[in-house]
This record gives sequence, C-alpha cells and structure tokens, in this order.
Amino acid sequence: MTYSDAAAIAAITQAIETEQSFVYAAGIAGAYLTGGAKRQAVSQLAEHQGRMQIYSLMIAPEAVPAPPPAFEPTTPITDARSARTALAQLNNALVGINADVAATTEGEDRAFAINCAQLSARAAVQWGAQSQAFPT
Repeated sequence: MTYSDAAAIAAITQAIETEQSFVYAAGIAGAYLTGGAKRQAVSQLAEHQGRMQIYSLMIAPEAVPAPPPAFEPTTPITDARSARTALAQLNNALVGINADVAATTEGEDRAFAINCAQLSARAAVQWGAQSQAFPT
C-alpha cells in the first residue's frame, strides 16, 4: 500500500533515513569487527538494506529520502567496542522508529514494522545494549 497521510510519510521517511544510517555504520563497523561479529554486521547490513527497499515502496517515489552524502555516527567508530556501541544505539533507535511506522500503517505493513522493531530490539542487545522495556 502507498501511504499519503502526512504522519505515515513522516514515520516511514524517518525509518528509511535511520536504516540508511545503520547501513553506513555497519559498513564502517565491519572494518573493526572480526569473526562472528563481522559476519553479524554484514548480515544485518543486508537485512537493513532490504528494510529500506520495503519502506520505500510504502510511499510515493518522490517522498523517498536520498541517501546522505556522508554520515557521522553519534558515537565515532574507531575500534570494535565503538562499532558495537554504534550498532546497538542505532538498533535501539530503530525500535521506536519502527513502532511509529506501525502506529501509522495497517495490515501487512504494520506487521512488517512490528517485526522490524522486534528484530532491532534483539539486535541491540546482541551488540551489547541493555534490554529495555521501551528502547530509544
């Protein structure tokens, strides 16, 4: 379904922008992670690219935000620890953002957003975040 409601467009646009940030951060993080953590980052990078594509189909093409020319993580990624922290923070942010999408969409789109929120909450904990009732 293509949403034209301003609240839905705003929520979906925010989800796309945050997914873009996650993809960029996961790419940077991959340079500092090894073994299973690197494989997890690469896997999540692909997963989040897929989410961006699905969210992009929910709004008119002209409303889809272009990827930013550069990304500055809220926590600089300079080693494996800071890579984990950045990925945990972005996943936590995506929990609330996906909840906002779920609140403004319906049917399969709502179910998709809820699933994304759950996966992001789980991933945040896997990256070292504390489990939260309402991640932010």
